[in-house]
Amino acid sequence: MKVLLNVTLGEIANKINRQIEVDENISLRDLCEYIIVSMNGSKIPIYEFVDGNITYNPYFIEETNRDKYIDKILFKDLHLKKDKQFTLEYNFDKNYYFEIVVDDIYESQDKSEFKVISGKGYGIIDNKSLYDLMAIFKYSEDRLLKTEKEYLKKTFDCDECNNNITNYIADRKEMFLPKRFVFNVSLYGFEKEIKRKIIVDNDISISDFCKCVIVAMNGDLSHLYGIKMGKEYLNEWYDDLGLFYLNLKEKQKLKIIYDWGDNWLFNLTLSKIIPIDDYGDEDFQVISGKGYGIIDDAGGVWRLRDIFDGTDTSWGIYDINDFDLNECNENIRKYAVRSSIKYNRINPSN
Repeated sequence: MKVLLNVTLGEIANKINRQIEVDENISLRDLCEYIIVSMNGSKIPIYEFVDGNITYNPYFIEETNRDKYIDKILFKDLHLKKDKQFTLEYNFDKNYYFEIVVDDIYESQDKSEFKVISGKGYGIIDNKSLYDLMAIFKYSEDRLLKTEKEYLKKTFDCDECNNNITNYIADRKEMFLPKRFVFNVSLYGFEKEIKRKIIVDNDISISDFCKCVIVAMNGDLSHLYGIKMGKEYLNEWYDDLGLFYLNLKEKQKLKIIYDWGDNWLFNLTLSKIIPIDDYGDEDFQVISGKGYGIIDDAGGVWRLRDIFDGTDTSWGIYDINDFDLNECNENIRKYAVRSSIKYNRINPSN
């Protein structure tokens, strides 16, 4: 059976909407992600699907009822009928939500699982909120930025929209494949003196990845941390997601910030993507390094320089060249055991 859906964007449904035909056997995960792509969204895992008082999550976390884990649900399991309504909440910081209404259910010989039939409006802008978008449509042209004026000139193209979904499906298959990332890590202010080369499985959680990097750089995890991709800080919604969700490419850069007071900044460059079987069975390991690392609560890189050159001995005597690879990896193993790190890969249904 085919299901005809009317999908509209929050409070500007008259400006941005899609009419979509889907197979009733489509997985709920695929349905949600394809709708997001059709609406020009790219932060794929940051969503929840709401059916009445039931919320389905796109990835399994311990606090979530396993029955509500979205990978286990087909769209037809939701007792579909004409005029039934759902909500897809997306990119929570930006307050986006899509209202979904079942317009019709019918038989069809079309083999496609998901197809956009018609629509209006180019779509959302991930780095702006729903309310920003509402303002763009509301304000006169002389109050808009150049990029906002350019956005208003863009129109909906059904073929382009469906092609974007096809491309996303291909990219997702590649993204979810087991592999390992080789990162070069350095401490800002000591790029030549303090650095590590690490290898990590791409299904480690983003939170555990950050923590392991901090431990590798001699941090004791007694402070808050954050990760930055491009100009964007990845908020807590990303913590439980696998690293593969960032869809990283070789030469791509990340930053990890640790202790907002001392403001330690670790620069990471993805130097190589390698097969999952290379370099043994460790989920995260340092394969080479240089330099002692940071000293927690010392006051940041400027005070660290004084400590290493002997100008400041209040913290004790430290040798900047004191690095032990085996000890570094042992500290990481101790953290992994202490936190019971488990890597549960999420496989796409396609």
